[in-house]
Amino acid sequence: MRALALACVLAVCGAPTASAAADAWRSYALQVDNDEFASPNRHDRWYSQAIRLHAFDEAPAGGLARRLAADWCERQACAPDAVVNRRYSLGQSLYMQHDRRLPAPDPQDRPMAGWLWLSGALLVESRDETRMAEWQLGLTGPGALAEPVQRFWHRRVLGVDPALGWDHQLRPRLGAQLQLSQARRWPLAGERLDLVGRAEASVGSLFGHAGVGASLRVGDRLAGTAMPTEARMATGRVGGGGRWMLQAGIAARGVAWDRLIDGPTFGYASQARHAPWVAEVHLGAAYAPAPGWQVGFALLRRTPDFTSEATRAGRFGPQSYGAITVAIDLR
Repeated sequence: MRALALACVLAVCGAPTASAAADAWRSYALQVDNDEFASPNRHDRWYSQAIRLHAFDEAPAGGLARRLAADWCERQACAPDAVVNRRYSLGQSLYMQHDRRLPAPDPQDRPMAGWLWLSGALLVESRDETRMAEWQLGLTGPGALAEPVQRFWHRRVLGVDPALGWDHQLRPRLGAQLQLSQARRWPLAGERLDLVGRAEASVGSLFGHAGVGASLRVGDRLAGTAMPTEARMATGRVGGGGRWMLQAGIAARGVAWDRLIDGPTFGYASQARHAPWVAEVHLGAAYAPAPGWQVGFALLRRTPDFTSEATRAGRFGPQSYGAITVAIDLR
């Protein structure tokens, strides 16, 4: 299954040739999301954990990625300094119920689920704009390896009890998603203050949604369009320009379907359904400790992404989680 997914991903954007191997994979990024980063040992619920590893290389001249980017820029003009990059990613997201100690699931709560995927993406990037088109292929159910990863991460790394109830997670389903994102930067005070706006959409067999967001940033020699986002929609960039950056912003999305919530489960009938609207606020910071290195942290507060009698009665409220990102450019 993984080999087939990787083959399909590489077919989208074109894998590096053997002659280009020495010049490829010069840039990497790792993003880890966890609700324990926001409130240690208080909660382990809903959007519980995600990890996403990226490898970037510049698209070769004459390749498929360059041709797709040229067609994109012909339809919608690109900046003169835009560069075309390819990105390959491996990611996993874990979703759990409110109380990890429950051996039997709560039908009013979000179902437990894992989503494991591979992806290939085309990035058209300039100092003031980022465009992304990404194709994800993956699966849910026990094959997504949510239970063993959750047990290792929470017991060995965070020192908390692992969740019970994985026998009742979402049933297996193959997923294919097309994700589009476009972000733009507007300088407000030279390179010290700017506003970044983003629009994104995802359509596929698992979920369909569209969203917008904005972030006010202050920093040293600001560039790029970095904004915090959930790992499954992240571009992998921490920031750009100088040594440091602070930001604060908002985002909202409308959801047409989400089978990571609505899908069938093992052994019970979940009464939770996706929320049609989800909103969030964020605070973030990034720092470059050395040339080619950047680290970032963001704290996000989000309204529930599911609805049930429990949410309507006020039993479940907004969720907080933290995102840590590390990027290295070896060029």
